[in-house]
Amino acid sequence: MSGSGYGTRLAATVFTAGLLGLAIMQPDAGRHAARRAADLAAAASAVADGAPMATRACAIGEPALKGPFAPLEDVLSVSPLGGVTAPGEPLPAPYIRVNTQPGETAFQRRATTALAPARADIVAIERRTDRDAQGRAAARSWRVHFRTCEDISFYYDRIDALSETILERAGGLDAFTEFGGPDHIALETRIRVNAGEAIGEADGFDIGLHDRSAAPVALARPERYRTNPYARAEVFDAPPSLVAAISPGTEHARCAIDYLPRGEREKWSNKLGDRWNLRRARGENACRTALLDTPDAAQGAWFTDSAHNAAASRVSAIALAADSIDPNRLIFALHGRLSSLTPALVGLAPMMEEEREAAARDFLSLRKGDGRINTGFDDLTGNGVYCYERLRANFVGPLINGVILVQRKAREDGPDLLKMEARGDVLSCIDLDEPWTFTGNETTFYR
Repeated sequence: MSGSGYGTRLAATVFTAGLLGLAIMQPDAGRHAARRAADLAAAASAVADGAPMATRACAIGEPALKGPFAPLEDVLSVSPLGGVTAPGEPLPAPYIRVNTQPGETAFQRRATTALAPARADIVAIERRTDRDAQGRAAARSWRVHFRTCEDISFYYDRIDALSETILERAGGLDAFTEFGGPDHIALETRIRVNAGEAIGEADGFDIGLHDRSAAPVALARPERYRTNPYARAEVFDAPPSLVAAISPGTEHARCAIDYLPRGEREKWSNKLGDRWNLRRARGENACRTALLDTPDAAQGAWFTDSAHNAAASRVSAIALAADSIDPNRLIFALHGRLSSLTPALVGLAPMMEEEREAAARDFLSLRKGDGRINTGFDDLTGNGVYCYERLRANFVGPLINGVILVQRKAREDGPDLLKMEARGDVLSCIDLDEPWTFTGNETTFYR
């Protein structure tokens, strides 16, 4: 054993013994024994190991994660990577969503403990505050960023309550830096946690994982997903290392379940489904990325403004993609941005005005077809006009009394175009006169 290695281990032993002595002297040691033991073990481990996890090579042939994300009995379902139905969501959604069991009422969720799934360093912590119309703090959530080795990072988002132990070890709220104001604060840190250690509590949370050793996802506009929303971090007086820690690029996003040991992976894969577990994820790659900006095809995100199509935009994106649960179901995630899709096309009685308006702003779903009718968006590659019929608002909403025409046009002198128009003069595509054309009421989107 080298002298430096022996000295490090000796220091860790002395350090641990000292901390244990302090713990014994505390009058509430019994009540907090479990939490103290975990904290002391992690602290001793950090002293003994010294080097940050981010500087360590990832073990070859071993799963990067070791244990569960939360107690499995609390989990109802896990929404797959890349859902496209949330209006205004930056796309693709580079995370899975852990949905907990119902709570005391049908529309409540059970609170669960978010657990560290591996021995890792917490490298950054964020807290966001949401406010109501009167400006009062309505809710707060935490995002915790981890590194297990030089290539693997992951985060937990929408944690309702951060572990008090983690917050204390981070230095408390006074140690955080504001990003543009008090509603978003962040802190760079290095807190060693072990698999199974409590990170916080939530009635459901998101898990994002990035593997820098994996090939980047093939995207038509990959630079869009490398957009750094904190590129001007110097305005907020934030160190570049903190900015890098809290804004990973999504081109290396992967399904965190795939990085678990086989036994855990099977248990969590069996949970893949929609948020209320009414539909189970199908297909060989159940934890799929539903939304990809497929090169030379219509599938993916499109924007209403050709000059400002960054991923950080929350006001101009639409998406055409397969459903993340059932790949044979297609989704138009339009959210009111197709002007020709009016409430008058919604198959509800005219007196249901509010319901018709809400349905017209919702996402649309339909079954995948063949040929030029209900063509899969990844197969919509030419410059021809395609037709989509038998659409309904969301998955169970009213039918749309009409069709949607779609045309993708590749251009050498500028961004690709996507033209779309909802037509209410026919109920099916075969009723349209050939050749299929737009009437002048189409909307143009850009990639």
